[in-house]
Amino acid sequence: MRSLSRDILPLAVAGGLIAVAVIAPVRAADKAGLKPATAQTINIGYVNGVAYYTPQADGYHVVATLTVAGGAPIRVSATLQPDQVVSFSVPGAADTAESIVQIARHGDAITLTNPPTRLVLN
Repeated sequence: MRSLSRDILPLAVAGGLIAVAVIAPVRAADKAGLKPATAQTINIGYVNGVAYYTPQADGYHVVATLTVAGGAPIRVSATLQPDQVVSFSVPGAADTAESIVQIARHGDAITLTNPPTRLVLN
């Protein structure tokens, strides 16, 4: 018969440590958000696309590629300094609000606000 404290408890502790070693980096990545050069899907009314950013010496270069119903894509870019924002919008139908996506730099973090969600890109 096995002794709980001598045989099973060390195995349980080792299993718990392995679980923490595997899960902790995944949870940390969730809190940190996406990394630079990782595309994020955006939807602005009937306009769809992706956006990403790369840190450069002169600021964070934000690039968005947008298309309407699978048509020819357009690419727009901006270089953001801390506390700067770039936005893209599509007018709404009569008596409805426009659809807006905002990409903002706050310190070293880039956020993409595409109501109803808010995503952190780094």
